[in-house]
Parts: sequence; structure tokens; C-alpha cells
Amino acid sequence: MAVSFYEHVKLPGDAAGETLLFLFHGTGGDERQLVALGQQVVPGATIIAPLGDVSEHGAARFFRRTGEGVYDMDDLRRAVDKMGAFIAAHIGETQAKRVLGLGYSNGANILASVIFAQPNMFDQAVLMHPLIPFKPEIGGNLATRILLTAGRRDPICPPDLTNRLVSWLEAAEGDVVTEWHEGGHELRESEVDAARSFFASAAGQQEPAPIRQESGPRRGRYVYSIEGDEAELTYALSDGRMIIDHTYVPPDLREKGIALKLVERAVEDARERGLKVTPLCSYAAAQFRRHREWQDLLA
Repeated sequence: MAVSFYEHVKLPGDAAGETLLFLFHGTGGDERQLVALGQQVVPGATIIAPLGDVSEHGAARFFRRTGEGVYDMDDLRRAVDKMGAFIAAHIGETQAKRVLGLGYSNGANILASVIFAQPNMFDQAVLMHPLIPFKPEIGGNLATRILLTAGRRDPICPPDLTNRLVSWLEAAEGDVVTEWHEGGHELRESEVDAARSFFASAAGQQEPAPIRQESGPRRGRYVYSIEGDEAELTYALSDGRMIIDHTYVPPDLREKGIALKLVERAVEDARERGLKVTPLCSYAAAQFRRHREWQDLLA
């Protein structure tokens, strides 16, 4: 049966059993490599962690490669089909309402490849240091929200390839957040924190973002302040409309999803106040294109 396609660990979550978290280890790891991390970033989730079925000089992987960064594409297709069936079987067995994925290195690559093939399978996914050296064929609009973490000095996953992957995901209407650190291929605590916040945000568990509103009769702004830096979204009010005309995030706060948080706050307030929204700012306009649930607010 497909639920047994891979050796794996399954750790039951809380009594509700509504959240299912799949974990995919890196080359040379095993099915337990990321379990503690998974429990840390999504407390209470049921965890499924498969062991890669390919051995490279004794190191477990999820698909074969012929060299560093050179993939056996036939074997990758085999792995995607097999893993997709494995994941679907466990989703069906648990009847989970929320399906999450987290993978590191080779595990991020197989997770990403499954998402390319089935862009509606996961609600959210964290890709830690993925290397995708080919242009993916994504099977439809990307419904999975993605956090991608990377190192600016990663010798295995160079930043230019990471940025290229982000651009491909965004071209497929993906909602993508990035988290960078200044190191290489190692996992750092900032990535763990980012993953925890990313998963918690959709579960309604995240503490309110430090955003304040400054409003006048005709103009206002939302401000995200931390450690002396300020990001802002400005707007005008006219004829029952909130006209978003500018967003700015200072360099030290970029690539943390803060601009999106500002737009989300503006949208939430506009809806509560019965206002329509005109997104003149290019960033806000792009977010409206990606968030179909906001379309009723457009003016």
C-alpha cells in the first residue's frame, strides 16, 4: 500500500489531529533528522517523516544524481510519483484539515518537486536550502504558500539559483517569503524562527505583528517598527476607498515578509470599515493579483 512506500516514522499529534506535517531529511540524514525541528516549529502536529530510498555511497537520498547539482531526471520523476502517492495516502488516512511540509537540502528538493507536480497538495511548505537547477513545469497555479530559506554564502545552493527559483514560483502566482542568513548550507536559528512564525501565521497562533496605524481624515499609514527601523504602507482615503499608494521596507528588514504583513493589515482594516481598495502601489497590486479572496474589495 502507498502508506508503506517508504520506511518512515509517524508521531501522533494532539487530540484534534487536524495538522499533518511531512518532514524530508537532507542527504546523509534519516527519517528522524528533522523530527525535533518539526515538533519545535509546529507543536501538536502529527508528523510523517520518510527515509530516502536511494543510497549514495551509504548516504540516504530521495533521488539519484550524476554529479553535484546534476540530477538524474528520470529517477526524479520516479521519486515524485512515488512520494506523491505516499503523501496522498497518509493525507487520506489521517483526514487532516491542514497539510504542511518541511524539507532541508535534498529533502527540500523532493518536497519542491512534488509541489511542482501537485501545487494544491500542501497548504504551506518550508524549503530550506533547496537546489533546483532546472526550470520546473508547475501543474497549475501554485496554491501552496512557501517559505524559502537560504544562505548568502551557500556553496551548494548559490544565491543566484535561489533567486531564480523564487522568480519561477512567483511567476506561477505563488505566495513566497524568503529568509536569508549570511552563512552557507547550515541551518541557523533564524531559519527555525522564520519557519515557526510562517506556520503559526496561517494557524492563527502568531502574536500580533508590531504594526501601528497612524491615521488622519484624508491620509494615513501603517508602520512596522523593530529595533529602530520602520517599514511603512501609506494610503489616501477618498469616496469610500482606501488608495494604497506606497510601501517601503528598509534593507535590514527585507525578505522577511513584512511588506505582505502591512498589506494584509490594510486589507483587514478596509474590510472591517467597509472600504474598497485601490492598490496603486505596484507591490500591493501584485499581492491583490495573488490573493483571490481580496478581489471583492477592489475598486
